Amino acid sequence: MKKLSSITTFLSEKGDPTYCPRLISFDRKANFGALSKTNTFYENDDIEDSQLWQGEVAEYEHVPIEPHAYQTHLLQRDRESTFSALDSVHGIRYWSDFNRVFYIPRTIQMLPDVPDWQQSEGDWAFGQESFQRYNEETELMESSVRLFIEECDSFQGLQLMSDTSTFGSFSTSFLMAFNDEFSRAPCLSFPLMGDAVPRNVNVENAVLTRKIVNDAVYLRELDSLSLLTVPILNPKTWSQDYWDVNLKISDDHYHISSILSAHIESATLPLRLKVNNEDISSISENLNFHGTHRFSQLAGIFPVAPGATPQDFLRQSFNFSILRNSSMATVNFARRDVTRGFSASNLQAYNSWYSQEVIKGPFVSSTHAQAYPLPSSFPDIFRDEGILTNHRQTLHTERNPVLPSASLFTTLSANSRTAEMFADYAKVAQTCVDRRKIGILPERSVDESDSDNS
Repeated sequence: MKKLSSITTFLSEKGDPTYCPRLISFDRKANFGALSKTNTFYENDDIEDSQLWQGEVAEYEHVPIEPHAYQTHLLQRDRESTFSALDSVHGIRYWSDFNRVFYIPRTIQMLPDVPDWQQSEGDWAFGQESFQRYNEETELMESSVRLFIEECDSFQGLQLMSDTSTFGSFSTSFLMAFNDEFSRAPCLSFPLMGDAVPRNVNVENAVLTRKIVNDAVYLRELDSLSLLTVPILNPKTWSQDYWDVNLKISDDHYHISSILSAHIESATLPLRLKVNNEDISSISENLNFHGTHRFSQLAGIFPVAPGATPQDFLRQSFNFSILRNSSMATVNFARRDVTRGFSASNLQAYNSWYSQEVIKGPFVSSTHAQAYPLPSSFPDIFRDEGILTNHRQTLHTERNPVLPSASLFTTLSANSRTAEMFADYAKVAQTCVDRRKIGILPERSVDESDSDNS
């Protein structure tokens, strides 16, 4: 998923202005579910084949995917009037089931589905070929990408999120093509790492090793293609015990994505605040103060309970970028904090913890903003709804649709533990080189210099 700026205004066929995300979303066709290239605001019926061809036509169509009950509810009633449609994760099939926004037609980029018999995860050459073929067939860079950028009054850069196992090499090819056209545009990347952990992996396992090397190569490419990269560990590596305090979540993608989206949206909030006058370059420069830290980490607390103590910011903060079981001492270089919806007491606790930290400004900055809003599509993951502002049980009538919200703390940081992650990947890559395991590596083989740079 690649995001170009934030919001654009689009006119429907009826002339109604609608706010849409300035987004280009790549996925396999089957993963979009009931979401079509056009939706309710932008219905454009295709020209009937009969108008172009007078002969006999034999039509073969797939059975259309039925919209989720939540989508039907949004069309029939007020978009914030009830929360009953998404009480359970069992009915969630695709990310589009809990989608709440409208997209302009060029946002949705449906890639051909991968055959069931083909193992494409970690296949570096397959991703490169997929992008090249798709770009040639659709003129992607000259159409959708260029049109989005030309619409921006002041284009500040590209924010990219991608699944490394399935779209690592595809995203690399996209960034290379993007840099060829817009070489001065900075990129902020959030790669979602694969489910294979490099630490203590058995390199005899060809499938896991290929995924690990794929991750390592992608991170190395981002080092030159992205101004700032924030790796996100695969949720399978998260410690579920950590969430037991205030949350009741499962390993379902619906629950997991809600946590990640809250932190990533909040960590990048300064980019969208008018009073901050910040952009991707300034944030990257702040975290890369010493000129050698192009990789950062994402951590935080969600939700922050009332009556938080300074110790809570140390004990409860969860790092989404680095494994927790580490004996390596952490040396902090720079940090950018964002607090949302803090009460006076919680803000005092934060300031107390902040004052005890070893690093100080200009290496640390803080942004304080309003609480994180929870739309009706947000899952019911809170153990105590009373922890929320305007919690869901107090929601009233359709005439007064006040959204509930939650306090949140999130931080982007540059510290010494990133080197530990790179060392784990480099060790696996070097082991493969030493044992000459060429058959389990991407087509772009990893040589001696690759393992050193990983």
